[in-house]
Amino acid sequence: MPRIGVIGLGAVGKIHVANVIAHGEAELSAICDSRREAVKAISEKTGARPTSHVAELLDARPDAVIISSSTSCHGEVVGECVKAGVPFLCEKPLAQDVRTAEDIAAAVKANGLVAATALNRRFHPQYSAMRDAALAGEIGQCELLCFTSRSTAPPTVEFSRTSGGLFAEKGSHFYDLARWISGEEPEELTAMGAVLVDPGFKDIGESDTAIVSMRMRNGALCRFDFSWRAAYGQDERIEIHGSHGLLTSYQDPVGTIVHALGRSVRTGTRLATWQERFAESYKAELDAFLSVLVSGREHSVLATLNDGLMAQRIGEAARTSVSNRAPSKINS
Repeated sequence: MPRIGVIGLGAVGKIHVANVIAHGEAELSAICDSRREAVKAISEKTGARPTSHVAELLDARPDAVIISSSTSCHGEVVGECVKAGVPFLCEKPLAQDVRTAEDIAAAVKANGLVAATALNRRFHPQYSAMRDAALAGEIGQCELLCFTSRSTAPPTVEFSRTSGGLFAEKGSHFYDLARWISGEEPEELTAMGAVLVDPGFKDIGESDTAIVSMRMRNGALCRFDFSWRAAYGQDERIEIHGSHGLLTSYQDPVGTIVHALGRSVRTGTRLATWQERFAESYKAELDAFLSVLVSGREHSVLATLNDGLMAQRIGEAARTSVSNRAPSKINS
C-alpha cells in the first residue's frame, strides 16, 4: 500500500488528506505545513506524522507526495522532491514562472520520476463525456469552444499577489480543458482585463474580470470569460460548437431554496460550490495517480507535467497580451 505525504494543508490540501485516508489502497504517512497548529490538529485526527518542513517529511520516505502548498512555494517543494527521487502530484502550477517549471519538468524526465499536474476538472463526468463526444466526431469538427468561470467571491488581494492571478489561478483549468477536449494545440491569443470587483487588484497589477480569445492551430476559436464575482453563486459553463452539433455543460444546481416575501412564495435551487461540484473529481484524480504510481503506466486522463506547462504558458501569454494591448503568440 503506497505511503502518501501531503504538503500544504489549506482548503485543497485538506481535501487531499481526506481522500487519501478514505481511499483504502493508500496510507497517509505524513503531513507538512508551516502552520504548526494545523499540522497538530490533523495529525491527532489521522495519526499521520506531523512535520513543518518539506525535508522532514521527505525524510519519512513516503512513496509519493501530493503538493498543495501555496503557489509561490511550488517550485522549491517540487525541486526537493526531485532531488529526493520522490514521485509527486502537484497542484498547478509546477512553479511560479514558466522557465523554472520547464527546468523542473526536464529534471523529472531525466530522472524518470512519476509526476503529474493536478488539473482535476478533467475527471468531472460532464467534461469527460464532452471530450469523448468531441473526439468521436459526434458534433463534427469543433469550431468554437466557449468557457465561463465566475467565482462566488474573490480571493484576497494578498493571495493573488503570488498565486498568478485571474489568468493563471483560475484560467489554467480552462486552458487545459480547451486542449484536452478539442485535441488541438493553441497558437495565439488576445486578452483584455479589467478591475471591477476590488480596486485592490489594480494595486498589484492584476485583473478581477477578463476575456481571452484564443486561436487553435487548426483554426478553431476559443473564448474564455472569467470573473472573481458571481452574486448568484459559483458559475461554470462550457459550450462546444461543432460543424454538426453542439455540446453544453451547465453548473450543477443543488438543494432547495424557498423565497417567502409577503404573500409571494417561490422555490428554486442554488448553484453548487466548487467543493461540491468537484468532490468526486478529486477522488478520481487520486485514483488515477495511484494507478500510475503502482503500475508505471500512463493514464489517459491524468494531466502530465507538459499539460500543466502548456496551461501556464497560455496564462503567461494572456498577461503579456493585456500588458502590451496586443495579440500574443503561445510558446509550445
